[in-house]
Amino acid sequence: MTQAANNYGQVLYERKVPAQMVEDARKAFEEVPQLKQVLASPVIPKSKKHRVIDRIFPRELRSFFKVLVDHGDMDMVEAVFRAYHTYACEQEGILQAELSYVTDPTEEQLEKIRQTLCRKYGKKAVELSLKKDPALIGGFIIRVGGLETDWSMRGRLKQLEQILKRR
Repeated sequence: MTQAANNYGQVLYERKVPAQMVEDARKAFEEVPQLKQVLASPVIPKSKKHRVIDRIFPRELRSFFKVLVDHGDMDMVEAVFRAYHTYACEQEGILQAELSYVTDPTEEQLEKIRQTLCRKYGKKAVELSLKKDPALIGGFIIRVGGLETDWSMRGRLKQLEQILKRR
């Protein structure tokens, strides 16, 4: 994400717009890609774009989207929503992590992973995104920010290969 998207995401969060309202707006852009095309188009006058925003979005979001339009930044709206979500999680003590796996984990395993991550990082909750990856052969990988914990068979085989190469 760009710094501009991060800044916009932070501003959107700090405006105290209800999270569900932001999520509804994100879904609107996702489900109707033409909306972004219209609002990002350089040939459509800003006044018409403002009218579209006034008709579609709740009052709490209108001025924010108008600023994006006026600065020609509507093309990064998806990145702004991601930045908003990331910043909201940081502010609310929620850790974002990704679990890559071969075999679907049980709810009990997922809960243990969440508890372990909460303790390790001092957070009150974990938002865990799941990604199936058969290339791991077995085991799993957990990514938190730029840190990766590799408990996969593929990772173990690479470690063994490195050890054997050093001998």
